[in-house]
Amino acid sequence: MDKDFSLRELNTFGFDVKARYFQELKTMDDVRELIKNPEFIACRNATVSRLLVLSGGSNILFSSEFFDGFVVYPNLKGIEVLEETAETVKIRCYCGEVWKDFVDYTVAHNLYGLENLADIPGKVGAAPVQNIGAYGTEVKDTIHQVHTIDLTTGETKVFSNEECRFSYRNSIFKTTKNHLIFAVDFILKKHGDLKLDYGNIRNYLIANNITNPTLQDIAATVKAIRAEKLPEVGVVGSVGSFFQNAIVPVDKYQEIKGLYPEVPYYQVEIPPLPSVGRNDKLIKIPSGWLIDRAGWKGYRENHVGVWDKQALVLVHYGGGQPQEILDLMKKIQDSVKTKFGVDIKPEVNIV
Repeated sequence: MDKDFSLRELNTFGFDVKARYFQELKTMDDVRELIKNPEFIACRNATVSRLLVLSGGSNILFSSEFFDGFVVYPNLKGIEVLEETAETVKIRCYCGEVWKDFVDYTVAHNLYGLENLADIPGKVGAAPVQNIGAYGTEVKDTIHQVHTIDLTTGETKVFSNEECRFSYRNSIFKTTKNHLIFAVDFILKKHGDLKLDYGNIRNYLIANNITNPTLQDIAATVKAIRAEKLPEVGVVGSVGSFFQNAIVPVDKYQEIKGLYPEVPYYQVEIPPLPSVGRNDKLIKIPSGWLIDRAGWKGYRENHVGVWDKQALVLVHYGGGQPQEILDLMKKIQDSVKTKFGVDIKPEVNIV
């Protein structure tokens, strides 16, 4: 266990946040030893929990420069093929594997399902928590089950896909804090239909004269598109998409469309908001478009700003403090609310 440990290299915003206690976990035995640690027990059992499970740090924003608690860093490694049929392959991937490396592994083995999620930063253990998604794909579409260990009792529990309660950028693991994810089982296909009609995938393929794209072509295309519009991890601090896309009723969408006929949109098949009835129709509007039209794209204030190639991305240029991002977030939210009457919520986890 380390004390006053710097998390600068473990959060992609690059803020020099220090944790009072820090423990890396490389084996299941490490986990079982952890739950006996007196400092860990005290932080876990505090009236307001002072325990944080930190994975790749690519979707987290610390609210201050000191985390007065216990940071757990699960880093178990390994990829195993569990079962194989004529049509599918079941693979177990451990939490410490880098997500983009795992996607590259599946693409190299001609397995369909994760290619549109290529180059998303972070680690495999965090993917189910956020139900990461991009270009028409969500990780829930391929997850078979999630393996966890209870940080209170040391008991293991396997969550089926249904038990994970996946929804848009959400899962049961956002509220079930004591379950540390140590492995995820995926079911991938040996043959599948490629998803081309999201973002600029089809246009990119046409521009590059790719008429019969392969699985590898799609993964390469997604990587190229991401590289064109997102800052390079480790060079400019960011968490990729900072805000969730806006989910609005049809009448609000029609109102915006009346003023901006070019507004992009997507139908929402299953309402992700518990306050909205399942029979109500909802529309997803890219929050990046709303932020751009509100005039924020390329904005910079001291050490932070809005990326000039993608308005959905807030960036830290170095030397700043977390509060600067929080202040910028609030300004953007207020601006979009004033201009469009739409609330946009952060996708990033703020702790």
